[in-house]
Parts: sequence; structure tokens; C-alpha cells
Amino acid sequence: MSKSEFMKLMQFPSAWLELGMYPDALFKVQLQSYTSGSEATPEHFRNGAFHWWLSQEPTEEQLICLALLSRKDPDPPMAQDAQRNIRLASRFSPQVDAVLHANS
Repeated sequence: MSKSEFMKLMQFPSAWLELGMYPDALFKVQLQSYTSGSEATPEHFRNGAFHWWLSQEPTEEQLICLALLSRKDPDPPMAQDAQRNIRLASRFSPQVDAVLHANS
């Protein structure tokens, strides 16, 4: 399965690619854990992508991208969980917070 096919199946907003936030390393990790039927709960893979980034000690710029991506996620409860975790990141800043609270 290609990266674009996987992202579509797991309902990743296109912004993940546009912002350069879905690298091949993340795709490979997620593809390894994919089993047929996983598409029934795609939010688990998107949530996993947020957690993957947060485990990488993201820069402030990357946190801003994650904040933007959380606001675009199609699953509000999952997005809220991602936002809670973004706020706990070591490089969380007022600029990241502003993105989390910006009007669409």
C-alpha cells in the first residue's frame, strides 16, 4: 500500500503532507501495525501520528504544525486529546497556544 493510499484510508487531512508532517519513517511504523479492518477506527492511526511526533521532542515550529493539524482532524474527541498532549510538550509556547485557540 502506498503512503497516499494509507493516508486516505486512515482519513488523514491533506495538510499532513502539505506541512511535511507525515514522513516516511512515520508511515513505515504505522503500516507495520496495520491489519485488515483497521480502517474501521482510523482515528487510532491519526492519534498515533500525533504521539509519534510528540515522542520526537518536536520543535516549536513542529508543535505549531501539530496544533494546526489537530484543528483539522475529523474526530473532535481525538483532536482534543492531541491538543492536551501538545500542551504538555517541552517546547509548548504562547505561539503554539495561539494556534490552538485561533478562529478557523
